[in-house]
Amino acid sequence: MDDGASPKVSYAEKNNWFSDFLKKLNRKNADKITEQEIISMVNEGQETGVLQANEVEMIQNIIEFTDKEAKDIMTHRSNICALDGTMNLQQTLDRVLCEPYSRFPVFLDDIDNIIGILHIKEVMAFSRKEEYLSWQIKDIEGMFSKSEFIPETRKISDLFQKMQAKKAHMVIVVDEYGQTSGLVALEDILEEIVGNIFDEHDKEKQLIEQLPDGSYQMHGMADFDDVMDILRMEPEEEYDTLNGFLIAMIDRIPTDGETFSVHYGGYHFHVTKVENKMIRTVQIKKE
Repeated sequence: MDDGASPKVSYAEKNNWFSDFLKKLNRKNADKITEQEIISMVNEGQETGVLQANEVEMIQNIIEFTDKEAKDIMTHRSNICALDGTMNLQQTLDRVLCEPYSRFPVFLDDIDNIIGILHIKEVMAFSRKEEYLSWQIKDIEGMFSKSEFIPETRKISDLFQKMQAKKAHMVIVVDEYGQTSGLVALEDILEEIVGNIFDEHDKEKQLIEQLPDGSYQMHGMADFDDVMDILRMEPEEEYDTLNGFLIAMIDRIPTDGETFSVHYGGYHFHVTKVENKMIRTVQIKKE
């Protein structure tokens, strides 16, 4: 009786499969092998039990790696956690200790004028000297490193090599007008191959959580299709995120600190947190 499990294979069988796979890629007419043929070989390896699902996913990610550009994986400017260079060191310390990141872009005037990248360890080091606590961080020499700028169209395979060579952990992505589009961290590129990696100060972001009473708490960036699947609803329109859906429902951009409710499909969507004009937290329960 088939229990649905993959057949067990020996180390030798797995090794032989990889050996044959690499030979096909390295043969003289390898340039004629299409991406689809490679994917077919990988899928066959999974069907025979030679490859596990996570191994298949990693190989497919590597295949797709060279096709992606910085704009495909960047953190959009609206989601960047940046610091104003005119903040004093005490304000900066209080802020970074409340954030789940270790590196922060520093700007003057607005996000389109980024002057450097600050690491939390520098904040901690300078904060030990009390005389610096009242200084604006832009005036503290050695507080942050030089920021690197790249175009949206930079291939992430090339970007990966550049960041490794320069030992850069974060770069700023700019559009054709020189304005900030987003940022790419080195771990973002690595995640394209090996899946989610936790930063040294990272916290897992639970975008959708079911509460004991059967209701849900969701983040505005939750995938809209996932939300509809969980609520067993058929949407009338397509959206990328829960945030986009709710903004469309109220037909305006919410203001920071605002709370409001939307009734849709027999559910009550109560927005409890708006920050940087984006919906952060939503309570959802059946009416």
